Amino acid sequence: MLKIIVYFLLFISSYSMNYLNISKLDTQSRKGIIFLNINSFNKIGVNLTKSKKKFILNTDIGKYYLKGDKIVTLHKEYTYISKPFVFHGKDYIPLKLILELNGFHLKDNEIIKSSEPKNPNTLPKRVISLSPGITENIFALGGKDLLVGRTSFSKYPKEVENIDIVGTMFEPNLEIILNKNPDIVIAETHFREKLMTTLNSLNIAAIKHNTPRNILEIYRNITNLGVLIGRRLEARGLNASLKDKVHYTQYILRDQKIPKVYYVLDSGKTDITPGGDTFINSLIELSGGENIAKEKTGWRYSLEELILNNPNIIFGNQRSINNMLMEENYHFLSAIKNKNYYIINDDSIFNLPGPRALTEGIYEMVKIFHPKLAEELKDIY
Repeated sequence: MLKIIVYFLLFISSYSMNYLNISKLDTQSRKGIIFLNINSFNKIGVNLTKSKKKFILNTDIGKYYLKGDKIVTLHKEYTYISKPFVFHGKDYIPLKLILELNGFHLKDNEIIKSSEPKNPNTLPKRVISLSPGITENIFALGGKDLLVGRTSFSKYPKEVENIDIVGTMFEPNLEIILNKNPDIVIAETHFREKLMTTLNSLNIAAIKHNTPRNILEIYRNITNLGVLIGRRLEARGLNASLKDKVHYTQYILRDQKIPKVYYVLDSGKTDITPGGDTFINSLIELSGGENIAKEKTGWRYSLEELILNNPNIIFGNQRSINNMLMEENYHFLSAIKNKNYYIINDDSIFNLPGPRALTEGIYEMVKIFHPKLAEELKDIY
């Protein structure tokens, strides 16, 4: 079982140097998205065909079907925004989406092979997740049939209730884990190294993913997890879907005035907010806001800094907002005086670095920062 880890950690560390320029290809541009004529895809080595009302994409790892606004894989379907269209009798397909599904990406108008880990020697059939974020990603990758254990902190999606609990994130029950006979146990940064060593000593393959600190690392974790559990095809599909929606959101928000915002995780004796080295800071920026704590690292903030930077908008959980309303020191803030504060009923949509944060999380932030534009994003999230 430990071979899973050994082979999984053998990453492809370099990009392909066979760059291809797209400037002379038959393209169209709509809402900031480049579409390529279906017949031009062969020129860049992409096997894309049309059959009735669907497009069939053959890649190095398997086959995708594009039906309407859906990317269809063996285990999962994903929606996307930049749907194909017909112009002068020719079909145009979103270039970035197709490249992502093929394991490539655009950089400076050139097509570059993306870095992906190699397939493990043996694919796991029984997986235990010790992180809510990992659990969410496994479900998003169509891997719920592999999941035999999760922690009490994992509560999304709702179907997770059918998966047995093996303890908490910080205190997993080793006896229960052993009885589950897992092929692999997957944790995140919070997990203590001593427990990882114990699991490995019991001949249980255990691997720890770094908790993402930005959006790119969310995509990378999805890719790595997809390869690890045999859902590489779904990982590309999920990432392509997420990137397509994020790109469209950025296009919608491109000319908007950016408000200064403060996301409060805790207030009172200690002020807690995400600094510039956190993925939540990236979410705020993608949603058209400026995090007043972006120059800080980590999560701690001071009342003096908060008053000095004086945000236009404050949002957070009800307990933290209520603390600010009751404490006179916060009444100097414009957002408090102007009642420009917002209570988030379920802040897990921001706090767990996964697909939900990049969909529901971004949408909820846009509703707060740019409410007039949120309607344009309502249907995609």
